[in-house]
Amino acid sequence: MITLVDRPPVTAATLRTLRDAFILTVAGGKWAVVPEFQGKHGHPILIAREMIEVFLKAAATATARDLEHQHQARIEYVPVGDPFVAMNVDTPDDYAALSALQFKRPSQK
Repeated sequence: MITLVDRPPVTAATLRTLRDAFILTVAGGKWAVVPEFQGKHGHPILIAREMIEVFLKAAATATARDLEHQHQARIEYVPVGDPFVAMNVDTPDDYAALSALQFKRPSQK
């Protein structure tokens, strides 16, 4: 599981959804599961050994996004209802938006 430090934590339900999708899709030949909220890809991503190999063998100048796009057929995009998968918190305005959402967020159960 990979996530970024500028992302708020997702719900436990989102993690379960991603885990379940990962188990099914890796058995079907996929290399990764990426959450998607309203058409935006996010984090955390779950990656199999094959995708780890891609990252390890990549050029030092490669980005994770570039590698994802090169292997898109091996990635399962999983729609979730958790806006936090696609939210970055980089600015004071981002933090204010996060704080406002925290009060509307469903339970972590």
